[in-house]
Amino acid sequence: MDKNSKIEKSYDELTYKSAAFAQSSPYKLEACATLLGINPPPCKNAKVLEIGCSFGGNLIPFAVNNENARVVGIDLSGEQIRRGQEIVKEIGLQNLELIHGDICEFKSDEKFDYIIAHGVFSWVPDFVKDAILRVVRENLSQNGVAFISYNTYPGWKIKDVVRDLMLLAAKDKDSAEERLKAAKEALLVYKEVLLTRNDEKFESVMPVKSLINWIDDIFSKDDFYVAHEFLEEINDPFYFKDFNAMLAKNDLAYLCEYGLEDLFVPDLGIEHVDSYKDKKFKDRIDLEQFMDILSNKVFRQSLIVHANAYENVANKQIGPSDVNKIHVVADFVKKDDGWHDKFSLMPQDISWLCEVFYKMYPASINLSQILEILPEDKLMVYSAFVRLLTNSASAMIVKDELKDIEYRPGYSRLNPNLINYVKYFLKNKEETNIGFANRFCVSERLNLVDYYIFLLLDGKNNLEDIVSKALKFIKENDVKIFEASGEEIKRSKVVSNIFSYVAGTIRIASMLYLLEEI
Repeated sequence: MDKNSKIEKSYDELTYKSAAFAQSSPYKLEACATLLGINPPPCKNAKVLEIGCSFGGNLIPFAVNNENARVVGIDLSGEQIRRGQEIVKEIGLQNLELIHGDICEFKSDEKFDYIIAHGVFSWVPDFVKDAILRVVRENLSQNGVAFISYNTYPGWKIKDVVRDLMLLAAKDKDSAEERLKAAKEALLVYKEVLLTRNDEKFESVMPVKSLINWIDDIFSKDDFYVAHEFLEEINDPFYFKDFNAMLAKNDLAYLCEYGLEDLFVPDLGIEHVDSYKDKKFKDRIDLEQFMDILSNKVFRQSLIVHANAYENVANKQIGPSDVNKIHVVADFVKKDDGWHDKFSLMPQDISWLCEVFYKMYPASINLSQILEILPEDKLMVYSAFVRLLTNSASAMIVKDELKDIEYRPGYSRLNPNLINYVKYFLKNKEETNIGFANRFCVSERLNLVDYYIFLLLDGKNNLEDIVSKALKFIKENDVKIFEASGEEIKRSKVVSNIFSYVAGTIRIASMLYLLEEI
């Protein structure tokens, strides 16, 4: 059995939960490219191709929201494609095609504006990597953008040790279930040994704490993720510079990282190191590789364009006029020590800007709107805006303005294109192979009551109507509902809590941009 056949068998045997990924959303790619001076095709009628699409969970939210777009997914696993096609048919999508096929054999004259390969590139043989880049070279439109994610060194060097142990322990097992069980057993033994060596004596000769951390991380993940991330025959991390060499051979170029952290490279705060960095690494790729080594980079999610498209913006200095071409949404929470996004504390000197975003959320903000507030200090405003972008990993950038549309009868409603999509999750309860996400592929964990309430947002039902119908639905279907904290609302308290629960779900519809003005 050749390597591709083994990969196909592996994914047919243990299918991969098909989630949506905001970082690879065409809207994200469009905004990043716009910021850098490339004029990418608009998402509303774009052509999108995903390589390694699984059940289509990363494509369906985009296709549902863009009926004039053409969306294509290809995957080596026939089982995943078969079940994905069933989902597409059930939702009634006419603009999404899922193809069972080998990317090495993909031939088409069609040009795609956005090409996505998330969670594929590092897990396939070199000849498949070559095929993926060939498809990008041949089938990406002139100003189109590709997204490729991959495991990187040096961060994966420690993880390789963990993976090697797992492969050793599982080498004589046939089924995915048996391999996974044997691998986890070995990890537990390894962790027990490491815990006995977790002191300064052993830390000087082996990275004990890092190894324990990665083992714990593995046990926190779903089985399908662990099996395909660590137990596949191929997991091929490489250095960023080597990835760029592959791109160059195909007349492609690295544009930026999806989080834009490479566009505004901050100083490290160590004077002689920053001086060395600035003097030594004039080449952008070399600088990025240097920073990867300093940060022990594990994973990259890179935007790729044609080499000739990049030449037009290669020497471009990002300025206020460029930043003003995008809109930003950021959700912050005020705590005792300052403003936080989902992941970290924001710098104190941009607290005022965090508060502005907080008051506007989920409406977007662009630079010109902030300058209207503080027109007298343009440089300070621009600097703060850029710092917010580089410090907040959860900030979302888009090309077009986003409104905060509240639900009111006669004023707004659930976007009609979403009705069958929501019905799919309501009908299939928890037994779905895809996750719910909005048009930007931002995922949200919801329950049956939430989906039911979404469908009641038809522009006719008022709050009292929705509460009454939701309460009836809960009773008839014996549905459990939960507080925002995750704690179940006791049956005896459902009635007294239903108004606030419904109001919360309606607000979620606004925050996910599921509503449209009538």
